[in-house]
Amino acid sequence: MTDGIKNSRPVSNQVKIPKELVQLLRQETYSLLIKGHTGTGKTTLALSILKELNINKNCLYISTRVSPANLFQNYPWIKKFFNLSKKTEPAEASENEKNNTMFVDGRLDEPTSLFERITNELMDMYAPTIIIDTWDAIGFLMDKEALMNNARVLQMWRERAGAKIIFVTEVPEDKTLDFLVDGIVELRQKHHNERRVREIFLSKLRGVRINKPFYIFSVNNNLFHSYDHYNPSEFLDAVYFPPSKDITNSDLFKNKSHFTTGYHELDEILDGGFPVGCTISIELNPHVNAKIAFAFLSKIIINFIASQNSLIFQPFEKTGADIITQYMKSFGSQNDLIKIITTSTQSKKSTTTKMNTDMQLDQIQQIIQKIKKIHQKKMLLTILGPETVNLFSKTDSSTDGLESLSSIKSNSDLSIFISRHLPDNRHTQLSEISDIRLSILDIDGTIFLQSEIPWSHLFAIVAPSVKDQGIKLESIV
Repeated sequence: MTDGIKNSRPVSNQVKIPKELVQLLRQETYSLLIKGHTGTGKTTLALSILKELNINKNCLYISTRVSPANLFQNYPWIKKFFNLSKKTEPAEASENEKNNTMFVDGRLDEPTSLFERITNELMDMYAPTIIIDTWDAIGFLMDKEALMNNARVLQMWRERAGAKIIFVTEVPEDKTLDFLVDGIVELRQKHHNERRVREIFLSKLRGVRINKPFYIFSVNNNLFHSYDHYNPSEFLDAVYFPPSKDITNSDLFKNKSHFTTGYHELDEILDGGFPVGCTISIELNPHVNAKIAFAFLSKIIINFIASQNSLIFQPFEKTGADIITQYMKSFGSQNDLIKIITTSTQSKKSTTTKMNTDMQLDQIQQIIQKIKKIHQKKMLLTILGPETVNLFSKTDSSTDGLESLSSIKSNSDLSIFISRHLPDNRHTQLSEISDIRLSILDIDGTIFLQSEIPWSHLFAIVAPSVKDQGIKLESIV
């Protein structure tokens, strides 16, 4: 059994830059301006560009804010990537900086000496990459006319040398360099439901068609990683369906009291996974395809089936029935262990009488009780979709709905309810008995998972790069 089968591991040491920006970065020569207020991730992007393009030689990084020693401490991956000295302690900084001349401490340098260093680099080396982090420190010490003249000279030398220059600035409102440079990107921060979201805006990329000007990104592990916009077709084959030989009974539990969610990152947030006996509500935003919710749950579903435990599953929005049947055949599961249920609300009828509602709820409860009675030693996972959640709201009183929900919960070792985010109280009833509340949402075209109870940061939901490996969760930092 491989570790990836039991629990997906966090993706680390991966850089991903928007494809439009990469097109500019692969040009023979260019000048790029990275704008953004303090803490938006500018230095991370500048360093990640070097890693993405595998530039660890023939480059110059001028830091006017922090010493190279502190830079190495804040970005531990730099030393290995650039094959630098192992010495990183502040007391050894001067010796370290002498050995690693590609990282220059420009905090005390006058603008004249900095410009001289840059022009010498442009004259002495062929096609170097130069990063000035930040340009503001130079601009504060020079009048505007002198600064622009020097910037023009740098551009001329850059073109002659076939070089690449990246300017970093903390004053996005300053338009001084805008007309000179070939590319401009701005990093921004905003908040969504009390979670911080970082966004890169592709303002100008000379010679490149900008199809999508905005991308959400993360700086997890001190690396820049942007996320593509949501494409439903990428999730068609995102269901976790490995060969049966790769699954063992032990994959179901994280420990004696918790079922593993199938995601290392989420298990950590939940202190070990889904607690035995708990109820989970998963709320989908209006524009989120139900296939994504099924792909997310497929890891715990497959573990229940593979371990010959019981499953009651209601296809939500016509999603999942065919694949569940495949699971059953693949693992040779007993037919009486797994029950796929439907309700009449899945028909075209728009109304349901109280009698029909009560009958459907009673039917679901009877199915659960029957399976639990027959297979007393088996664990039971119950997954019900929006159709059943809708039924709870059609009872005469909220008490009736809660009683039905409580009955389902008490007879299941793990119960999961899928609902749509709607402007009424049907999700409120469900939340009253939910131990864990999750949401799958669309933010500016990118799909995320967030935990409301317990509170968590956002996780990007990433479609698999290889078929049958399942979706991934990546922390948004």
